[in-house]
Amino acid sequence: MGEQQARSEESLRHEYTEVVQNIRHYSNLRFAVFTIFFAVMGGVGYVAFGKGQFSDQAAAVARIAGFPVMAIFWLYEERAGHLLDHFMRVAIELEHALGYTQYKTWPAARRHIPELPVVTRLFFFLLTLLWLYAVFAVPLA
Repeated sequence: MGEQQARSEESLRHEYTEVVQNIRHYSNLRFAVFTIFFAVMGGVGYVAFGKGQFSDQAAAVARIAGFPVMAIFWLYEERAGHLLDHFMRVAIELEHALGYTQYKTWPAARRHIPELPVVTRLFFFLLTLLWLYAVFAVPLA
């Protein structure tokens, strides 16, 4: 905080503006990633379980490809979440220096609703289990 006090208020305001834009960007990006994830998984699932629409080799490759696709999107979501958390902490620090209150007065999660990272991890974990089950339970042709 001492470093922030030595900087001008104009500099801190500019940084705060940039941090808030980053928060908006990563918040929006998380929803866009989910949209792309569902589109990609829909395509992979169509090839993997398309009831004879594709060759057995293509279906087998698609079934295997579903796992790294899920892993990549899961990791991307985790990274976006970490960056969003980072920028939220920076915004709160800057608000203390500037006397702002937008993020430091952010309402806490409700008691009976789990935090978003828990829900997201549970979603990807259950989807991975479902994919694993489908790979072995659904015959190739």
